[in-house]
Amino acid sequence: MSASPHPALRAWAAPALALALVVAALGLWAALPLDVLAQLLDETGPVERGTAWLYFITAAMWGVLAWRSPAGTRATVFAIALVLAAFGARELDLHKAWTGASVLKVSFYFGPAAWEYKALALAVLGPVGLATLYLVRRHAAAVVAGIGRGRPVAVTVLVFVLSIVVSKLVDRSQNVLLEDLGVAFPLWLSVLRAAVEEMLELGLVILPWIGWWQWKGEHEASGGR
Repeated sequence: MSASPHPALRAWAAPALALALVVAALGLWAALPLDVLAQLLDETGPVERGTAWLYFITAAMWGVLAWRSPAGTRATVFAIALVLAAFGARELDLHKAWTGASVLKVSFYFGPAAWEYKALALAVLGPVGLATLYLVRRHAAAVVAGIGRGRPVAVTVLVFVLSIVVSKLVDRSQNVLLEDLGVAFPLWLSVLRAAVEEMLELGLVILPWIGWWQWKGEHEASGGR
């Protein structure tokens, strides 16, 4: 009888992590005074800064993994490392560092910023965009097919993408409601929103490692084919 797979290799590992992080956010919100938690979750606070550095550390480790990976997977691992580094830079608001305007918005390139800033922004974002495009073109079809079969790596990728979408929706909800509808969040709801967002973003650092272990398990189980 074959041994059961390691828990990290099972398809529910990534959804379980995402759920646990949301529960952790609710727990922190319920346990800590709102003013204390608000300071911890502030954009310049320890939680966001710590998450940013975790992105950079993880990206560096994936860069090392890229050189040690089989030739057929090296480009994928390096592309993931580059995207994770970009996430870290975004977490530190470096996309606004030059002019105060986000270089991630199309309006920046048609705005009053100097052309040197626009060219530099494109030079930085270009490799990240190419890495993302490579990952989509190289793996999207396999991920979609794998989700239908319950393949653990595919499910982890799906949870990663959904975590990005949900965290950004949660992030923007407060400003959108205020600017468009004039609805202001009370402190308790603002802190809860920030806690859920930050926990989901922390998951984006952990999920790639789950996917890596899942891929290694499948690769070894198939005899390295």
